[in-house]
Amino acid sequence: MRVESLTFFRFIAALIVVIFHFGDATGFEGALIAGPEMVTFFFVLSGFVMSISHFERDIKTRSYLWARVSRIVPIYMVGILLVIGLDFYHNTPIWWSALLLNVTFLQSWVSPYPLSINYPGWSLSVEAFFYLSFPFILLYIKKNKCSVKSLAICSAVYWLITQTILTYALSKETNSAYSSLLNDLIYYFPASHLCSFLIGISGGIWLLHNRSNKSNDTIGSTRLPIASAVTIVLVLDNKEHLVDVIGFAVPFSSSFLAPLFLIFIISLSLCQSTLASFFSRKPLVLLGEASFSLYILQVPVHKLYTMLSSKFFITSPLINFLTYLISLVFISILTFLYFEKPSNNFLRYQLPKLLNMGARDRKK
Repeated sequence: MRVESLTFFRFIAALIVVIFHFGDATGFEGALIAGPEMVTFFFVLSGFVMSISHFERDIKTRSYLWARVSRIVPIYMVGILLVIGLDFYHNTPIWWSALLLNVTFLQSWVSPYPLSINYPGWSLSVEAFFYLSFPFILLYIKKNKCSVKSLAICSAVYWLITQTILTYALSKETNSAYSSLLNDLIYYFPASHLCSFLIGISGGIWLLHNRSNKSNDTIGSTRLPIASAVTIVLVLDNKEHLVDVIGFAVPFSSSFLAPLFLIFIISLSLCQSTLASFFSRKPLVLLGEASFSLYILQVPVHKLYTMLSSKFFITSPLINFLTYLISLVFISILTFLYFEKPSNNFLRYQLPKLLNMGARDRKK
C-alpha cells in the first residue's frame, strides 16, 4: 500500500529543513523555519509507511535489511565523501573518530558527534536504529496479537513518558555542567525519538484496519487534513506563546509534535477529494522522491556553491540563497533519477542475482 499524496510533503519538510539551515536571508519565521520539527515528521512518516508496507506480510529479515541498506546507504555515503572532500580542499582537519561513527550510522549515539561531518545525517543514524528495531517490534505486535487500541495506548504512553523525561532534562540543560551532553540526549539521541516512530507504526496499523471506512464525502475528507495542517502551523508559529501559557519549556524539536503529525498523515491518507489527487500528481511526487537527496546533499552543495559563488560577485544574500536552493532542487532531482534510483535497483535486485549466479558457478 502506497499513499502518493504523502510523498510531496517529504519534499516540503526537507525544504523547510534547508531554509532552517541556510535561509536566514529569507526573513522567514515560525513554521517556515521549523527544520528540527520537520525531522519529527520524517520519523512519524517512516513508522507509518513501514507499517502499512510490511504489517500484512511476513518480513524476511535479511532481504528487508538489505532493502533498507540499498535505499539509504549510497546517497548517504556520497554526502559524507563530498563533505570530506570539500573540507580537505579547504584544509579542514578530519576527525577520524567522527568519520568512523558516521559511516557506521552511530554518530547520534555518541556525544559530541551527532552533527559531525554531514550534519543532517544525524537523523539517518536515528533511522538506522528504527530500521533495526522494526522487525522485532512487528514480531512482538503479531505474536501478542496486539489490538489497534492497545497499540495506540502504548505508543501514547511511551510518547508521554519520553516527553516528560526530555522536558525535565530541558529544564536542567542550561544550568548543567553537562549541558552539551544533555543537548545531544534531548535532540539527537535515537531513543529520544523512538516515540515518534512507534506513533507512526500504530497509525499505519490503524489505517490498515480502517481503510474500508474511507469517506465518500469529498468535502468532509478534506477538512481534517486542512485543519490538522493549520493547527501544526499555528503551533509552530506560536511556540514561545505556548511556553508562556504552560509555564515551562517543552522539547518541540524532539518528537513533541508527533501526535499532531500523525493526525495530518492519517487524514491525508484517508482523503478522497481533489486535494489528494492534486498532491499525487507526478511532478509533485517526483519532488517528494528526490527529497532524500535534497536532505542529504544540502550541506555539500551549499559548501560548493559558497565556494563558487564568491567568484561571481553575487552580493544579495537573498539572491544567493534562492540560487543555491534552485540549484539544490535541480541537483537532487538529477541525483535521484540517475544515481539514487539506479544504485538502489542495482544493490537491491541485480547484485543479489549476480552473487547467486556466481555461487552456482562455483558449485559447478
